Amino acid sequence: MMECFFFEPLTTRDNEILISGEEYKHLKALRIQKGERICIVNGKGLSAFGFVKGISKNYYDVQILNFVENLGEIEKKVDIAVGILENKERYEYAFEKSVEFRISEFYPLITKHTQKLKIEEERLLRKGISAIKQTYRSRLPIINPPIYLNELMKKFKEYDKVFVFDREGKKFEYSDFDSTLLVVGPEGGFAESEIKSLARRKNVEIVKICDYPLRSETAVVSALAILTNQLNQM
Repeated sequence: MMECFFFEPLTTRDNEILISGEEYKHLKALRIQKGERICIVNGKGLSAFGFVKGISKNYYDVQILNFVENLGEIEKKVDIAVGILENKERYEYAFEKSVEFRISEFYPLITKHTQKLKIEEERLLRKGISAIKQTYRSRLPIINPPIYLNELMKKFKEYDKVFVFDREGKKFEYSDFDSTLLVVGPEGGFAESEIKSLARRKNVEIVKICDYPLRSETAVVSALAILTNQLNQM
């Protein structure tokens, strides 16, 4: 499989592009040679295939052959809200895997048990760019600002179904919805009062992955894997 690179300014008007900066360093590190074919994505749904026309001291000259819209994307809208974790590496892992599983939007969530109220958006962005290149995605998910649970609940009406993960819920099973929101709590899960409030929403289902507690990032990966597997069978 050919290597994939990120070039945000890419448009369908481009016949030839010059890749410099960090992606130039990436091309050099991978020893991409003149004449070699590569894939380019802009993070906004557009991808292109081309070949290296020339290599200079500061940039790669790439000739575009053809464009593809929404390469590697899924038809359904799947978003996820994840309680902010104190350990940023674990939180970045949860985000990175969410990107690989084709989410559209990511909500850093603040709940009663959340200890940390901020995220390092630039670090998440870099993780996201790396993930879309490695998994042949053309669209970078939207990283929303941190949001409190009561504010997130106001957005529930935008979705066909909202799945909230809690160990007291029923077994998670995904059906065919055009838009889905998954909600995963921080360390310690959701407070009892939060679960009661969430359960009163008409399109919300309280679910669990298994009968024993999971770390938040494990729940994220497990939930998205189950959802993706069931989507692939439809």
